[in-house]
Amino acid sequence: MEHLCNKCQFTAAILAGGKNSRFGGKTKAKMMIDGRPLIEKTIRVLETVFDDIIIITNRKDELPGFKNIRMYADIYHNRGPLGGLHSALTNSQREAVFMLASDMPDISARIIRRQLAEFAGKQADALLPQHDNFIEPLHAVYRKSILPELDKYLAESQKLAIREFLNQVRVDYFRISNIEKQNVFININTQEDLNNYLNT
Repeated sequence: MEHLCNKCQFTAAILAGGKNSRFGGKTKAKMMIDGRPLIEKTIRVLETVFDDIIIITNRKDELPGFKNIRMYADIYHNRGPLGGLHSALTNSQREAVFMLASDMPDISARIIRRQLAEFAGKQADALLPQHDNFIEPLHAVYRKSILPELDKYLAESQKLAIREFLNQVRVDYFRISNIEKQNVFININTQEDLNNYLNT
């Protein structure tokens, strides 16, 4: 398969860190779906699109079964997804990073390919899916060139929402219809969310 990475260099970064406090402190990437850990399912989808995949986690010892996937910890600790994005951009050698949360069980390779292709044709620093009035900063493409701006932001600001940082860079949106998105952007935050997902 020809990877889109040949046209515009991408790393896929799975954010698998975090305190997971709403999930009882358990690592959400390890939740069992379809008989295997969710992160394994995620990697299988990403491997059809990317030739470079990394995991951002401060719990490497909890993910011992992925020796072929490079793992990196946060450089700025306790900064949430922004810290994960910073680590991903720092440790990628590619032009841009596709950053994905580890708790999204229904990601679509087709939609990811479309998103990457649209990013490759734009001058934006970040491309986020937009549906209805929602944006998806954890299913988004970020250009490595924003790293100095992010480094400065994390050193100076106490506002940790990705949306706050995005005010500092050029953002564009990948628009997607409700019919098209289906469950692509669903994420699992609690045990109840997981139970509901498994029972649908």
